[in-house]
Amino acid sequence: MTFAISGDCCSDASCVAVCPMNSIHPAPGEPGFGTGASLFIDPRTCIDCGACADICPVDAAKPASQSAPEDVVRNAAYFAETSPLDATDLDSWEPVSYQTWGGGPRRVLVVGAGPAGMYATRELLLRTTAEITVVDRLDRVGGLVRYGVAPDHPQTKQIIETFERIIRHERVQWLPGTAADDIPAGRGRADGLASRRSASGSDKRGLVPGQLPAGFDAVIHAVGAWQSRRLGIAGEDGACTAGDFVAWYNGRPGAVPPPELVGPRAVVVGNGNVALDVARMLLADEDQLRGMDVPPDVRRVLAASGIKQVVLLGRRGPEEAAYTEPALQELLAMAGDRVELRYHARPTTWTSAGLTLDTGEIVEAGDLFTAIGFEGRPVDGLPFDADLGIVPNVRGAVVGRPGHYVAGWIKRGARGGIGVNKACAQETVRTLVNASRAAASPGS
Repeated sequence: MTFAISGDCCSDASCVAVCPMNSIHPAPGEPGFGTGASLFIDPRTCIDCGACADICPVDAAKPASQSAPEDVVRNAAYFAETSPLDATDLDSWEPVSYQTWGGGPRRVLVVGAGPAGMYATRELLLRTTAEITVVDRLDRVGGLVRYGVAPDHPQTKQIIETFERIIRHERVQWLPGTAADDIPAGRGRADGLASRRSASGSDKRGLVPGQLPAGFDAVIHAVGAWQSRRLGIAGEDGACTAGDFVAWYNGRPGAVPPPELVGPRAVVVGNGNVALDVARMLLADEDQLRGMDVPPDVRRVLAASGIKQVVLLGRRGPEEAAYTEPALQELLAMAGDRVELRYHARPTTWTSAGLTLDTGEIVEAGDLFTAIGFEGRPVDGLPFDADLGIVPNVRGAVVGRPGHYVAGWIKRGARGGIGVNKACAQETVRTLVNASRAAASPGS
């Protein structure tokens, strides 16, 4: 479910500052702020974390299921989105009619259990009676919510509880630790996990170009864009990417520890929220680390790092920074003058002396972190646009591969936060459902 704001809203905007998805508007400085009776929550991007409800001084922010219907409609209408499904409890909702594809209930494979895959699964449960198999290389759901969100933002991670509830649904089969080239044939839930992963391996089906895995009528690829972009400078191999660093401090299985943290100054290249997350973690003291959900070895390494200052280096200007205002204010409140913001700075070389810029200036530092985004990688059996880092698609339908669909970053590129994946997955599922109906209609 999403959250909604009732007419009792005091409009003090404290909820705007804590919303991790920038879903509450109008915010201070935006047209309409302070002139209306209420703020509004965008149901397309709300990730149900409850941060707004925790801080609301007048108890106006509530789960949609606990809000008056008119408040839910009013919030959605502000963003030109009035779908009642966003305010429906997954466990109690039943489809109006039994969708049949090809003479029986459709079986859909969802590859990836991150936000895009989970929102796609949720949408399939809400809009169809499909049986859904969800696979992921890792053994737990959540993807970048679990292993990409900073551990000092536990409220954002609360959406994982919803994802775990989704995979427990009676029409969902959850196969953790399963790679795309180890996909089982589609079966009913009652077959059981042991039989689906037989020792003989006879039920395993890799992706074959132009074909669907045996037993499935559609596949939604929600594999994300996990490879970190590179600066392309001399000495970069001695730096640490934000992707690797974030995976390590979040305890992702297989994550590699960063190079030795030597301090007293570190440089983080990047101007997005992830760069700010890295800076906060580097500057966190032992007491702050003790209050975070991080592995003990991570806590020990960070507490002993000796890093006292972080230079946040942007290659463009402040007007083009990708971080949100609440994220920047959080960092400054926590770190104060231990953070230096630099803009219009282009690195050329990284050495033990520090980071050399194109002006010849050397920014002295013991550690370099790069947080300049991610890029998608090719998916076996599917076309790939290397320039955009995506699988070519039309509203989620993979070009030239009937029955194959994409959602999330592999669909639209590595941009947009957790909540954006919700609307993205909804579009993909609508495309899938419409295609199935067209194929099943007489004369099609």
